[in-house]
Amino acid sequence: MDSKLSERSKRSIMMLGDAILLPLALWASVVLRHGNIQQDMSEFWWLFPLAALIGVLALQKFGLYRAVVRYIGPSSMLPVIQGVTVVTIAVSLIAYLTQSWSFPRSAPIIFWFISLLFIGGVRVTVRAYFYGLSSNYRTREPIAIYGAGESGAQLAITVLNGMDYIPVAFIDDDRSLRKNVIRGIRVYDSRNLDRLVADFGIKQIFLAVPSATAEQRSVILNKLALLPILVKTVPTFNDMLSGVALNDVSQVEIGDLLGREMVPAQQDLIDSCINRKSVLVTGAGGTIGSELCRKILTAKPARLILYDNSEFALYKIEKVLKALCDSKTELVVLLGSIMNKKHLSTVMKEFGVDTVYHAAAFKHVPMVERNIIEGVRNNVVGTWNVADVAFECAVKHFVLISSDKAVRPTNVMGATKRLAELIVQAYSQREGDTVFSMVRFGNVLKSSGSVVPLFEEQILNGGPVTVTHKDATRYFMTAVEAAELVIQAGSMARGGELFVLDMGEPVRIHDLAVKMIHLHGKEVALADSGNDESIIPRIEIEYVGLRPGEKLFEELIIGQSVSGTKHSKIMMAEEDCLPFEEMFRICEKLQVSCEISDYQTVKELLEKNVSGYAMYVTTSDPVMLLALEPSKANSVTPLVRNED
Repeated sequence: MDSKLSERSKRSIMMLGDAILLPLALWASVVLRHGNIQQDMSEFWWLFPLAALIGVLALQKFGLYRAVVRYIGPSSMLPVIQGVTVVTIAVSLIAYLTQSWSFPRSAPIIFWFISLLFIGGVRVTVRAYFYGLSSNYRTREPIAIYGAGESGAQLAITVLNGMDYIPVAFIDDDRSLRKNVIRGIRVYDSRNLDRLVADFGIKQIFLAVPSATAEQRSVILNKLALLPILVKTVPTFNDMLSGVALNDVSQVEIGDLLGREMVPAQQDLIDSCINRKSVLVTGAGGTIGSELCRKILTAKPARLILYDNSEFALYKIEKVLKALCDSKTELVVLLGSIMNKKHLSTVMKEFGVDTVYHAAAFKHVPMVERNIIEGVRNNVVGTWNVADVAFECAVKHFVLISSDKAVRPTNVMGATKRLAELIVQAYSQREGDTVFSMVRFGNVLKSSGSVVPLFEEQILNGGPVTVTHKDATRYFMTAVEAAELVIQAGSMARGGELFVLDMGEPVRIHDLAVKMIHLHGKEVALADSGNDESIIPRIEIEYVGLRPGEKLFEELIIGQSVSGTKHSKIMMAEEDCLPFEEMFRICEKLQVSCEISDYQTVKELLEKNVSGYAMYVTTSDPVMLLALEPSKANSVTPLVRNED
């Protein structure tokens, strides 16, 4: 039917059609009963318009005309059966009561079957036209749906009702569903995935397993990542029933590849340092800082203070948090630097800060390697400032966000984070009201400048994808999980603890790049592929080599002394620390050295006080290179974007 017709016009056309089909069905039933097409029906001719009238009214009463024909499904056949049954009984009773003896008594049974065929068949034919018999069928892209459960079946209807895709296969690991046909689509075994892709020309798979655990989703995605197929995830079944459109399908989150199950948060630990308290987050606009703020709001603090030196970052996170913040929490947004000790002191005193989460840091390895003085000032002297002010203001809890790069560091960033840990450990030795602790973990997925957004950008731009080394591995965790665990770890502190988060198994960066390329529906370009005529876009992987200070493998613990805590994902490590007086002198020297750009002293202090650290032989800091060896000023290493 013409889509330009009004709904009332469409219903009128359907009612008129049924009014013609019902008498025709009654005529056919009488003819079939007598076997004579010229059978005399003059005695009961009035039954024909009566059948049309009663039938249309019955079908309308049961809601058949409210169903859109192009979207009609098996459930829509119930009004047809109900309406036809009513008109059949009515015709039989009226014929009997009016003593129309020439009307065959078995004709109503035949009439019932023919009416079902006519009324239902017309609708199925129209539906088939819209679904496949039109020219649009040949232009739709074939897709497969992974998951033949309730959500998958609902998704199939949604896809069929659209104009862009045609579902050609269900894929499911449930043996009992294999070879079944759902919505006219066959269910296949996932072991035949490569053959299905080739036979049907599948380029996209919609993942419809909303009830699967993180581990189960990881298994499925890692299986799909073996082939160059674009994988998308769909809304939950309840969401689709609520009217979520097919446009809401989204790219699979890379975090799903990790298969990490989120351990339910212990609410007492979440609330302990936050509920009805004044909480300060430094670096609130960063990846971890902003996620901490989101999680902190759920514990209903009396006041949440966002502190960051990035105006744009603060602007973005403030917009998000205002939508989440209730009237009982005061949201304070402050532009400031952790190098401004007086400002920090004013903030902590005036706002009566109870808990500090210190997330502010320069964390990009190559950038800090090229800007050593500022890296040391911000990460070491800045931490010293925040810790010292927290101690002076009797803040109850101070939690440092640390990094796995602090373990046996080979770069300046890692060395500064280890010194930051030593500062916090030193302050925990002092008699005071503040409980100092640290939380160490690895890379956060999709943090600014990290490998995942870099790879995504490179893939979308057609490559190449740059990998430092084929064997390089890193630990990964989502920002949501990290923030939740940081808060719970800080609540368990009694003073000086170094908490280490369970990061799971390390991820090989090369494998991550390959999986991301495949899940974007592209192939990895191989050196020996030549000029074969593959229609699938190819992305090259380019190995750029480890940058100055980079490790092949990251570690989480320096020593072997590790114990568990009351939380299964949080461990506690015991590592060497320095006396407060010695740490104080180191910080003073570093502060002065940074102010006068005394690179030599900075280098010596880092190497002397961070166990096992030695600054890279050929520095990539252009200012340091000029200061120490002017003759090598032209050998400055070009900046490469960070992959950590």
